[in-house]
Amino acid sequence: MNRYVYTLLASALLAALPAAAQESNPALRAEGFVSSDSDGNDVQRASLGWDFSRRDIEHWWGMRVEHARFSGDGWSHEEERVFLRAAGGEGGWRWMGEAGTNGDDLLGSASVYSTDKRRKEFFLERDVLETRQGVEQGLVHTYAGAAIDLPLSERWTATGLVGLQDFGGDNLRRHLRANLIYAVLPEQGISLQLRLRQFNDSDPREADYFAPGRYRQALGVVSMRRFFGDGYQLRATAGYGRQDFTGVDSHPSRLLEVDFQTPKDRGHFLRATAGYTDAPGDGASVGTGYSYRYVRVEGVWEF
Repeated sequence: MNRYVYTLLASALLAALPAAAQESNPALRAEGFVSSDSDGNDVQRASLGWDFSRRDIEHWWGMRVEHARFSGDGWSHEEERVFLRAAGGEGGWRWMGEAGTNGDDLLGSASVYSTDKRRKEFFLERDVLETRQGVEQGLVHTYAGAAIDLPLSERWTATGLVGLQDFGGDNLRRHLRANLIYAVLPEQGISLQLRLRQFNDSDPREADYFAPGRYRQALGVVSMRRFFGDGYQLRATAGYGRQDFTGVDSHPSRLLEVDFQTPKDRGHFLRATAGYTDAPGDGASVGTGYSYRYVRVEGVWEF
């Protein structure tokens, strides 16, 4: 079923290329991602892409090649990937997606979203399972869902997300997320947030990824977003709360992230993000005492 879904996605991207290519402004893209966790797992991804046409940050099409390396205690795996990618849309809706392969499986992502204050998004993601068994057994997980932003007043906003995640076996994970945001100092870009999330596994512990059965997290978050210079943006987020999952009582949960972006309306763009969390992800093998660190960099240069 997933193979047919991504065949359709690739066909849709190809059909959309003429609409996205209204102007011929090529651009070079470079992206990098590294992460490590307390289980001894490491991920490195590096990609180089070429936009054959780029009108602005929301309208472009091109391709990219990626080298990915996954490793842990006593194992490692490397693979090459190639993707066709595009973004576009007019009026009140935008879309973005890519479809590619590592030589064995169809991989990629797609997102369709509105640009109004009540932002609606429908998304689909498909990637390899970055664990030892995932690599050895060729497991691929597919995550699909929908999200919405609900402005409640000038200062209050609520967001919600529902999703389903298939891990290539018998486990089907149901995701629920909700955020309540209060702009305590709008002129300073400072907000207070309550972030709630829960997921439930239909077949717990079917492989070596973190699948406890039920996971819950509640975080109190402080976020600051500041603009400076001529459109540069800096965002810092810190959170503290509680988490629990099947078989383990409530214990502390922490989050820290810093993000920097250059102006988006020019012929070049740079974004860098670094973060830390102790919420176990799919690649975790244990839940308690877990920690995860990551850095992501993206650069675009238009010619």
